[in-house]
Amino acid sequence: MKILQTGGANQTLTVVPRSYPSTVTLTVRDTSTNTSTVTQTVTFTKSNDKASFTHAYNLKEGRFYDLKLEEGIGANWNQVTTQWQLTTDNWESVFSSLETIYLDKIFCTDQTINQATNSYYTINSGEYTETTSYPDDEYTIID
Repeated sequence: MKILQTGGANQTLTVVPRSYPSTVTLTVRDTSTNTSTVTQTVTFTKSNDKASFTHAYNLKEGRFYDLKLEEGIGANWNQVTTQWQLTTDNWESVFSSLETIYLDKIFCTDQTINQATNSYYTINSGEYTETTSYPDDEYTIID
């Protein structure tokens, strides 16, 4: 699972796909509303056995998303437009020739999450304050 933040800033994801094409089609589906956003020609950068790509996501706090990366002629549409005029195929058959090379889940949060420092996601972040200033440490009072 990938953890991303809200906002429209570019965020880089590193994945281990089935293959390493230069460009892919990126599909992000909101599991709450079942709406998908498809982005053509996202550029891959290969480093060792991993691939990275940078993209600006429009995500909402506390939601889950499905991430799908596909390769094929449809992913390289901007590069093959001159060849397109010479083919007898229609767009639907070319676009359906995409092959899935990576699937994952995304969770969107602006909280700092770091397992090494025991900073975990909490659904009640900022809702309650914990007071431990009382002389008896047997009880924790939550305001």
